[in-house]
Amino acid sequence: MEKTFEAKSVEECLEIACKEFQAKKEELNFSVVQEPSKGFLGIGSKNAIVKVSLNDNFNIRQIREFLEKLIGFYNQNVEINVDILKEMLSYSVSIKSDSPLSNLIGKHGHTMEAIEHILSVYINKINDHRISVRIDINDYRSRRENFVKQIVTESIKKIESGRVKRISLEPMNIHERKIAHEILSQYPNLKAYSVGNEPYRHIIIEGSRVKISK
Repeated sequence: MEKTFEAKSVEECLEIACKEFQAKKEELNFSVVQEPSKGFLGIGSKNAIVKVSLNDNFNIRQIREFLEKLIGFYNQNVEINVDILKEMLSYSVSIKSDSPLSNLIGKHGHTMEAIEHILSVYINKINDHRISVRIDINDYRSRRENFVKQIVTESIKKIESGRVKRISLEPMNIHERKIAHEILSQYPNLKAYSVGNEPYRHIIIEGSRVKISK
């Protein structure tokens, strides 16, 4: 989001930009297109012309304020950290607390995913380009990903040992299934496919080679 502002001074241009963008000065990137000039006896005077765009500080503040307000309804004291993955494109949000925050995570992380979706809708609404946001609460997502890797690896071992011919894994969200399929794709002798509808969609592993569906 970039706009050009014209006023008597560079500072005035930035003040106008702050009001229009509803941003703080440190949340702006700017370049001076034309310096102001008083001219001679008021003749030939020129205004300042400045190109202004938002930077990551704007989105970070918006993300933090949105989540603080939303989580406030749950009466939880949390620490929110926002990391930049790609400038003005992608952010990682970590929400932590000494309490379990199970009401924010929900069963199989469904509440956390809903919060992530609402945040994504909001942050994309106030930007003129696509923004990606990922949320992790009390390291649930990273712990869950490790769990997925573990059960997939154990299931592969059971099938390869001949103890079982078919294993149905528990329901996983699309991100977890992607992790599982990436592991399973390394075993061409196995058949793996997803069945069911969200949020109960899950992976079935069998001991024969077919195309892996995602």
